[in-house]
Amino acid sequence: MILLAASAGFVGLVHTLAPGHWLPVVLMVKARKWGGTRAILAALVAGSGHLLTSLGLALVAIKIGFELVPGLEEKIERFGGAGLVVFGLSYAVFTYFRHSKCHGHSHHGPNPEGESHSGDARAFLFLFTLGLSPCVAVFPVFAAASGHGMLALSSTLVAFAIGVLTTLICATVLVSKGFMKFDHPLIEHYGEVIAGLVIALMGAFVFSFPALF
Repeated sequence: MILLAASAGFVGLVHTLAPGHWLPVVLMVKARKWGGTRAILAALVAGSGHLLTSLGLALVAIKIGFELVPGLEEKIERFGGAGLVVFGLSYAVFTYFRHSKCHGHSHHGPNPEGESHSGDARAFLFLFTLGLSPCVAVFPVFAAASGHGMLALSSTLVAFAIGVLTTLICATVLVSKGFMKFDHPLIEHYGEVIAGLVIALMGAFVFSFPALF
């Protein structure tokens, strides 16, 4: 049971190390000028979407039988990739036109309270959509754990969640600290647009090469 839990945690850690998971969060933190607390919250929101999708599909696979999953892995990854492309491009286009209506630099400075709150809500919703790409690679570990009882399965689910969230939070906070010192007009004005494009690019890559994920 310990070995299975450690394997699930390791898969979650390695899977989340891919820049496509934490880079959009870092760009959003930079664009929104969030501090450390908001950066951690952003990572948790992004990670929660990923976990809900991965764990939800795993529980469904337990019900229908893991033997059916191998034939569906590629379709699941392609579906998730297509969803990321749609959400990423939609968010990029939306934020681009929102910025294009901005006159001068007042929009990028201190925001009115209402605009700040609505903008943060949109940003967090966008980060949650990162979870549309589940980690199918951990399913064999869950399949092995399900044969050893509920305690073993629960342990692997928790270990996977810890691996994903720990990696995502650490990568977001550490990279954001260094990235905050980097000032460039393109990032300053179009950080959210770039974040959307990065997500769309990640989705296109997942859709084109599902076997790598």
